[in-house]
Amino acid sequence: MASISSFLRPCAIALGCVCLAGPSDALAQAKTAATGRPQVLFLTHSAGFVHDVVKRPSPQELSLAEREFVELAKQRYEVIATQDCAEINPARLAQVAAVAFYTTGELPVSAANRDAFMAWIKDGGAFIGMHCASDTFYEYAPYQRMLGGVFDGHPWHQQVSVEVLDASHPATKALENGFQITDEIYQFRDWDPLPLRELLRLGEAGIDLKLGARADGNYAVSWCRDFGAGRVFYTSLGHRPEVWMDARFRQHLLGGLDWAVSDMDWRGTPPAGATVLLGAQADPGAWTQRDGSPSAWTQGTDGALEVAAGKGDIRTRQEFGDARFHLEFAVPSAAGEGESRGNSGVYLMGRYEIQVLDSFAKTPGVGDCAAIYGQRAPAVNACKPPAQWQSFDIRLRAPRLGADGARIAAARVSVWHNGILVHDDVELSAPTPGGLSEKEAPVGALLLQEHGHAVRFRNVWVIAE
Repeated sequence: MASISSFLRPCAIALGCVCLAGPSDALAQAKTAATGRPQVLFLTHSAGFVHDVVKRPSPQELSLAEREFVELAKQRYEVIATQDCAEINPARLAQVAAVAFYTTGELPVSAANRDAFMAWIKDGGAFIGMHCASDTFYEYAPYQRMLGGVFDGHPWHQQVSVEVLDASHPATKALENGFQITDEIYQFRDWDPLPLRELLRLGEAGIDLKLGARADGNYAVSWCRDFGAGRVFYTSLGHRPEVWMDARFRQHLLGGLDWAVSDMDWRGTPPAGATVLLGAQADPGAWTQRDGSPSAWTQGTDGALEVAAGKGDIRTRQEFGDARFHLEFAVPSAAGEGESRGNSGVYLMGRYEIQVLDSFAKTPGVGDCAAIYGQRAPAVNACKPPAQWQSFDIRLRAPRLGADGARIAAARVSVWHNGILVHDDVELSAPTPGGLSEKEAPVGALLLQEHGHAVRFRNVWVIAE
């Protein structure tokens, strides 16, 4: 891996730091020389249960977790350990590359500062959640949505095996699949595999799964996600003191931090059971022109497909009904207004278009990026600037039709744009213009639109539900 300095977002770098913060934070910072390393603000405030690893021997001594995090990161970062929630404010956030939480309960952060914190992440900040960070801000839903899961008990406190679901991530590449560790293992509510990228999961060997409460039996241990232009990494490990001394946990945590503060282009591995439509595991014949002839779009050396102007739309040979979809796209930088800026579209079942467009920094309408074209604007603009890779994660419930072909229930869709929910179980009143058919059906192809612009697509996969 290249040095972390080569990946850092320029806007995130700040000078000057301190490793211990508290009531005398300002004085301590004033006495600390600038180092040039990016700062990580590590908050260990406990408004609920106080974990042993964050108990300070005295107000001016670091806790075990603070001390170990400072030490393991010191070659690349300045970790500023604080238990003062007043540090979560716009001015302070503007100085740091990342914020890390090992926290519990309803933190005493003002409503304005909470909202500024969420905006800071969306606009390019990095958030690292450790263990009980999911046991935090129960009364502030935007935080829970950003993190991706809410603490719902710890059924297991024992030696467990942990499955590595994607060994290509910096947080997992040094971990052996099925590694054994003794720690307190959480389960989560309001946790969904979309749009998260699950990294670690509790293995079934040697534990009583009946102690857990999830119907799907999926007990995630670590995950990551995009959140607008920002990134989020979470690991539920880190309860026990000896875990903080474990080289595997330390590599896992530092790798997650490296990824979150960086611009490294990590694509990840499609989840088990996915049908890969574009990527290393894809069937070369997965896509055709509308008429069934071979696709005329251009595939680059990086595996991405680029729209071939004038060659028409492409569609999958395979058809899908209820499903989860993931795809990534990059719109070109182009002059012009309206739909002349990197225009394309993703047609679910070949009938319902999710718009692709350069809508960066715009107030979105029904024709902008991530809109259900012509029907519904996205709830928020989550666009990145043109030329950057972006993602859609989509859950589709196909329409229900009677024996006579008449619609009993409309199709419904949820869409996450760059990890942010922009359509939440929205009813699709009718097919949108330009698709394969205006007649609804129980299954249909995924269609990518050619609109004359050099939009690129990559990393497309589907999981039937």
